[in-house]
Amino acid sequence: MKNSRGIIFLLAFFLGACAQEEPVHLDIFYTADTQGFYQSRPEPRFANRQAGGYGVLKAFLNQRTEPYLLFDGGNWFGAAPEAAITQGAFITPFLKEIPYTASSLSDKDFLFGWPALRGIVRELPYPVIVSNLKLDNQIPWPMHDYRIFTQNGIKVGVFGLVSPEALRVYQTRLTGFSVQNPVETAKQMVALLQNKGVDFIVLLSALEDDTADAPADALLAEEVPGINLILSANKDHEMAETDTVNQTYLVYPGAKLDSVGFVRVTFDKNNQPQDITFEDIPLLEKTWGEDTALAAQAQSLQNETQHKLNARVSKSEREIITMRGRESVLGNLLADCLYKWSKLDGAILNADSIRSSLPSGVITEYDLYKMYPYGDNITFLTMRGEMFVKALEASLAAKDNFPQIAGFTVEYQTGPAGKTIKKVTLNNGRIVRPQDTYRFAVTDHVLAGGFGHDYFIDSLEFKNTFVEARQIMRACLVRQKQVALPKTGRWKVIK
Repeated sequence: MKNSRGIIFLLAFFLGACAQEEPVHLDIFYTADTQGFYQSRPEPRFANRQAGGYGVLKAFLNQRTEPYLLFDGGNWFGAAPEAAITQGAFITPFLKEIPYTASSLSDKDFLFGWPALRGIVRELPYPVIVSNLKLDNQIPWPMHDYRIFTQNGIKVGVFGLVSPEALRVYQTRLTGFSVQNPVETAKQMVALLQNKGVDFIVLLSALEDDTADAPADALLAEEVPGINLILSANKDHEMAETDTVNQTYLVYPGAKLDSVGFVRVTFDKNNQPQDITFEDIPLLEKTWGEDTALAAQAQSLQNETQHKLNARVSKSEREIITMRGRESVLGNLLADCLYKWSKLDGAILNADSIRSSLPSGVITEYDLYKMYPYGDNITFLTMRGEMFVKALEASLAAKDNFPQIAGFTVEYQTGPAGKTIKKVTLNNGRIVRPQDTYRFAVTDHVLAGGFGHDYFIDSLEFKNTFVEARQIMRACLVRQKQVALPKTGRWKVIK
């Protein structure tokens, strides 16, 4: 009997020792660049299935059975009409209902000035972390420069960086503010957190990529060792992205809150990170359900916004249809608006940015926001004809995202190798020649890869007008009073 008890004790001790050596998991969820998409909607990225929004996110989180940390990267408002009406405050009730561990900010959150943003931040039940933003040389209250969280016995240190571009873009709204050098701030934060004995360091980054030859977060990771995970925001790309630089893992979760990024970190018995994996989890309403209270709140907000945005813009004798897979009347109309405003050789829009048709009868402000819900700016490009034709040809290959054009016509063939452009003719009769230069108006979204390629970046010159596409479209429609509908036929298939 004694021997049996001894064997049982030794077995229990052995199993206990093995259990102690089981790897520890740290689960991190991450959202960023919601851009005002607080509600669920038919999402083209998921074959127009109902997806996204805070109601579906909350339902998804309610089904988690293991502990987790949840972070957000800011860029909350986008071009949502609710933002303009409420100075951004519409987002607060939704953010308060999601069990975030902490959040950071992007420079776009300063759109309505610091007093409005401070009003939002101080209502949130979790810390907002920005380490290199100072107001009169202090971290602006009620924000924090870093925080430490413990999960599954792992001490996680978190700090945040905002782009220096915040002061350039919103200078008049940030009197007394300064943005410290991101690299120097990151070195200081890593040293501080290491001295406090953290096991894992996370950076919530909203650094801009526009002025760098390589992504800003990748450059930072090269210069500042010791950051284990960089969670990126402020990129506005719809698709999730990951990268590894030295010992730093970089994650961007995608924009518009139609999915949530999931990072799992595995640690050894000494709390040293051994492995990091990433998963982009679609927030499909059919899969996860939707929190009924948040869904009702979103619907109520939409209804209220629609009431306020019922102001008349123009009128149409019939519905103006958009089609994502081919040339459309609405696409031609909007491209015409940009073309006439720019006075250049032509204009190009991607069909996927036009999210709904315009109704027959009175066209309201709300119809305009539903049709084009993005805050895209217009950029002027100077391109050689050869590169322009290549960019158009690549755009033709985009699924459900047909190029909508004005100022020129295109003749192309369809063959086994795809679609080949044979001739581009400007409205003035000039044929586009390979070595001649031309100027075109595109949205910054198109320039950044809105067609799924970056051929438009092969331009000789860029000029960002900092004028919103929707603003130009609105002025164009207001002037018409009764919309004159253009014909199709700008794209011609030849044998």
